[in-house]
Amino acid sequence: MNTKANKISQVNKVTKIAISLVIAILFSFQFAFASDINQKNVIDLINQERTSRGVPALKVDSDLNQAAALKSKDMINRSYFDHYAHGLTPWDFITMSGYNYLYAGENLGMDFNTSEGLVKAWMNSPTHRDNILNPDFIETGIGVVKGEYTENGYVHSTTMVSNMFGRKKPTILKVFDYIAKNIFGSF
Repeated sequence: MNTKANKISQVNKVTKIAISLVIAILFSFQFAFASDINQKNVIDLINQERTSRGVPALKVDSDLNQAAALKSKDMINRSYFDHYAHGLTPWDFITMSGYNYLYAGENLGMDFNTSEGLVKAWMNSPTHRDNILNPDFIETGIGVVKGEYTENGYVHSTTMVSNMFGRKKPTILKVFDYIAKNIFGSF
């Protein structure tokens, strides 16, 4: 084999190795990607979990977004992390926003730095996972609020996330509610 052909062969081998390394590096970065916690990233990840299991993607609802934002703000302002606190339930935040639900649910998260970490934690928790994958829920809202959280006298910066799920009540049931309220009054 002549030296010129041998050098070309070596260059081709080095080039193939370099291309393989670049592809491997780029492929590994794909899995190392971590996104900021914001509404779009969280919803995208939740919908990936749903659709990969044959459950339809959730639609964003402005009333549920408002309910989730109100809940996150309330938890930051009053320094609590709970579904039920200060005489309020998740359903109170949902109805205060104007969402008339047939089905509703709530997931909460605090102290996460990435959307991936948050959604992974929810998927590792049976009750949170059930909410994410529940086919009865067809709409969602996310409230992300950064602020100071106080616990046991210790103050730290955090990101509070509320995820509201729902399915609106059909019109016929709203009509029955209206009739019942006007005939029987509030109980």
